[in-house]
Amino acid sequence: MHSIEKDVSYPVKQIQADIKNVLHVDVTYGKAWRGRRRAIEKIYGTWESNFAELRKYIAALHASNPTTIVKWFHNTNGSSNVATFKYVFWAFGPAIAVTKDANNYILPVAFAIVDEETSHSWYWFFYQFRHYVAQDRELCVISDMHQGIIHAMKNLEGWKEPLAYHLFCLRHIRSNLMKRYNNVRLNTFCWTMGSTTQKRKFVKCIREIKAINLEA
Repeated sequence: MHSIEKDVSYPVKQIQADIKNVLHVDVTYGKAWRGRRRAIEKIYGTWESNFAELRKYIAALHASNPTTIVKWFHNTNGSSNVATFKYVFWAFGPAIAVTKDANNYILPVAFAIVDEETSHSWYWFFYQFRHYVAQDRELCVISDMHQGIIHAMKNLEGWKEPLAYHLFCLRHIRSNLMKRYNNVRLNTFCWTMGSTTQKRKFVKCIREIKAINLEA
């Protein structure tokens, strides 16, 4: 528990090694994992107890930051007496206004908790973001190639050109390329091609990539 308090990411294999070193006992990976989980729950609570506190947490955020925007989405399967939570979206008012802190670091503008990453949850998130945060500002969205994001950008009003442009994250493109072809030179040229602002370098990198692997 002391180790978990210092570092919640305390690795299971390290737990096994430490128990072996201190107590001279071999424990299985599963037993070490369960012990780690019990320690985390004793210190920080269970998933269920934390989830139950979510409404109070969001209410406290809103009370201490009056300009903060909070929107809930409840499952239609809930009864008339019990509204079953499905999604929640919030955006801190000060972050919406300035986007950067005093050290010039970018502030996360909006957050959401959803049950799973689907087209519906992305549609809902983008709707809230456009309506309550972005409003009529022109935006450039940089993302991975998740179909939910792609569909939302193509179909939702307010998320089409010229109000919004959609580009794919270069890190994700390079990662996908490496998973498929696993070539260090391709990795280098992909990054150079995607990050250069000079057409000459861009064309040269394409030529080099074609020479290594035409399909890539």
